[in-house]
Parts: sequence; C-alpha cells; structure tokens
Amino acid sequence: MTLMVIAAGTPPVLAAAEVYPSRQIELVVAYPAGGGIDTLARMLAADLTGRLGQNVIVVNKPGAAGTIGSHYVAKARPDGHTLLLSGANAVLSPIVDGKTPFRISDFSPVARVTETPYVLAAGLGLPARSVPELVRYSHEHPGVVNYSSTGPGSVQHLLGAFLAKKTGSKWIHIPYQGGSQSISEVAAGRIHVTFSNPIPLGPYLRDGRLKVLGMATDKRIPMLPDVPTLEEQGIADFDIKTWVGVLAPAGTPVEVRQKLSKALVAVMAQPKIATSINEQGSLVSPMELDDFARFLAQDHARWVNIVKESGFTGD
Repeated sequence: MTLMVIAAGTPPVLAAAEVYPSRQIELVVAYPAGGGIDTLARMLAADLTGRLGQNVIVVNKPGAAGTIGSHYVAKARPDGHTLLLSGANAVLSPIVDGKTPFRISDFSPVARVTETPYVLAAGLGLPARSVPELVRYSHEHPGVVNYSSTGPGSVQHLLGAFLAKKTGSKWIHIPYQGGSQSISEVAAGRIHVTFSNPIPLGPYLRDGRLKVLGMATDKRIPMLPDVPTLEEQGIADFDIKTWVGVLAPAGTPVEVRQKLSKALVAVMAQPKIATSINEQGSLVSPMELDDFARFLAQDHARWVNIVKESGFTGD
C-alpha cells in the first residue's frame, strides 16, 4: 500500500452522530520529557485544547529510539483521539531496521509542522574550512577522517555515509549514545566531523571550539547566514532537513484528520509559536493533510535512496 492510498481516506470509525473530538486527545511523544519534540508537543497541545474544545494532553512513551511510542499509536483505535508527534524516524526506522514493529503505512498523515536543518560541523584540528577542503583532505588521507552520530542508522549516520559516498571519500563512522556526546567528541578533537541541528552547536561555536563547514539545506538559514550550503560548495542534491509532524493510526477518518490538520496549521501561524520554534533551531514549515501525504511519500522514497546510496547495511 502506498502513502497516496493511505491519504485517500478509509471507512469512518466514529458513529455518525458523534462529533469529533468527543473526549480527551492524547498527543504521544516517543521520547522523554524535556526534549525538543516534547517542548513542541506541549506548545501545540495548549493551543489545540482551545481550538478543539477538548483537552489535548502530551503523553511521553520513550524507549527503543522512539519505537515504543510510535508502535503504541500505530496500534491505537483510529478515531483521532490518539496521535503521534513524530520526526522523520517514523519513516526512517523501518527502512534501516526490518525488525521495527511498524511501517509508515501503519499511520495516516495529519499535518507537518516544522523542519529542522542539519549543519556539518568540524573540530578545530581538522585542516579544512570548507566542504571542498574536507573532501580534498579525505582523498589525501584515505581512511583517516572519522565522523560521529547518535547511533547506527540515525540521521547523522546516514548523512555522513551519504556525503562520503557522494564525494568518493573513505570515512570511519563512530556512533555514540546521544547528540551531546557526539558533538563534544568533535570539540575535543577525537572526532573530525558530525552533522547536527544548529542549536546544540551554539555554545561550542560561541566559544570557538567548533567550526561549521556547510549547511545540508537548499538555502542558508537566518541563524547561520554566513555558512554556505553544501550545494553552493558543489555537492548537488543534499537538501536533507528532517521534519516533525502529526500522524494518526491508519484508518483514521479523513474528515477527522482534516479538522486536526487545519487546527495545527492555524496553531503554527501564531507568532509566539514561530519565535519559540526558531529559537530551538527549527523552521516553521506547516503542511496540511494532502500536501503532507505527498511529502511523506516523497520522503520515504528519498530515505530509501539515501540508505541505498550510503551503503548502509544495518551492521
């Protein structure tokens, strides 16, 4: 089943006389409280409560790199009262790990809310101040350059492997348990480069302990206006932002999802929401239901290609 088929709608679960929402809505976050997605979820929940006329509560179900919470929603009753606020891992995890207990087809799209850019950061000891210089150094010292990630099959891992493959470089992947350690090891000089959201890099950039070589986006971002994109530096087709959006269990009626989608897009139009999201290093980038469904299909195809081209095997 394709995502386009999923988006087309399914037989309604709600009784004809029942008006949605008829009770409290759970907005599930598959990560611990306090993180970026959790913070965003709480902002959305507060505003949606007033718009939908029912309490919207955030439920944290962390574990297994987001798998536990995602699987919980995938198996929930498809009536719009249990939703998942997810990042691109909902698409990526099943691609890189065949044992993942859900597929993107287990969800119905509702709306995208944000995108998050990635930047390529390097330690000061690396004698390169641009991507072409990094590539040249890699070719002159094959098998020497290493890069960190938040774990095998993570976005950071695949971006590093993809860039190395596209540039004919031989890099060594060093996985860590989380983003903070991945970045601190680069700052300490034990790792050469890593991909990261701009916000965690802030303290290191202000202290001059890291440098940024390029943006993995289609255009420069306001936070780092002087940093060129990888495409500007000769690396074509490297616009790989991640996203956050709301998903419902597959089979959730299209009219329910349309109501949720319009409410979410209205929330994202609030200036205070946009300011807060920008401060977290993300970009307000709402998409209503139909556009989000098409985007998911494209995103799935893109990650399948990235995983294939990167040479990732799950080892």
